[in-house]
Amino acid sequence: MNIFISANNTGKGKTHSTLLLMEYLAQKGYKIGVMKPIETGVENFPQDGLKLFEKAKELNPLLNALTIDDIVPVQHTLPAAPIVSGKVDFDKIKKAYDKINPLCDILLIEGAGGVLVPVTDSFKMIDFLSFFNAKLLLVIGSNLGMINDFLLNKHYLETTNINYTYAVNLFDENEYFKISHPFMKRYDPLFIQKDLDKITQQLLKKN
Repeated sequence: MNIFISANNTGKGKTHSTLLLMEYLAQKGYKIGVMKPIETGVENFPQDGLKLFEKAKELNPLLNALTIDDIVPVQHTLPAAPIVSGKVDFDKIKKAYDKINPLCDILLIEGAGGVLVPVTDSFKMIDFLSFFNAKLLLVIGSNLGMINDFLLNKHYLETTNINYTYAVNLFDENEYFKISHPFMKRYDPLFIQKDLDKITQQLLKKN
């Protein structure tokens, strides 16, 4: 099974959420794998990708046969949307996927930015769902402004008939419950820090 992790924007907790999910699923007995197909803003090494890779090797020693270039096959220096930062080699991404896929039961694939970040003129980040035949976990950062971001993402995903599970990543719990939860509670949100059991149940449920 493949799970694609996206968010309402950059810096909203995709890597943090992926790390927590990896640990939780490993505790449940699954062999875990991880990829970040594209990372931009890379200078000496892909920071997010390396965090994911190091944790994944702890949880699944089979991944020691891989390198960081297998985990982050496309690395660009410019911290920008891939369509701006450089060429994306999809064959390279597919070859990396084919190497890691047999080594795990569940592969967590972290996107870059949000669901509509353009990768090329004809391919957006959300298109990796079909590329990897993956389920979508949408991380919503709890910062002020999240309600608008949540509603925009919800509208887009539902009007395009894309199934998804979403969870709130709490940056400041007191601020969130004071400012955003009075509205968000009508949607019965799950929280990355509190509800990994329910989140994974939704993700692992067969369609």
